[in-house]
Amino acid sequence: MVEYIPISVAYRKKTGTKVWIQTFTSERCPDTLITNRSSKLPQGCEIVEIGVGSKFEEIYKKKYG
Repeated sequence: MVEYIPISVAYRKKTGTKVWIQTFTSERCPDTLITNRSSKLPQGCEIVEIGVGSKFEEIYKKKYG
């Protein structure tokens, strides 16, 4: 499996207010994560922020963790 630049996604599930953070290294661009038919994020979740790069995971953990 090829590893690309990490893409970090901060999202809320359909029920709840907690912000979850997930990082993907197998995706080349965030377009496949944003679509409604994507199975990589929970169905019906609200995307709060998306960042491309390794530093965004640390930023989102400080901000939402």
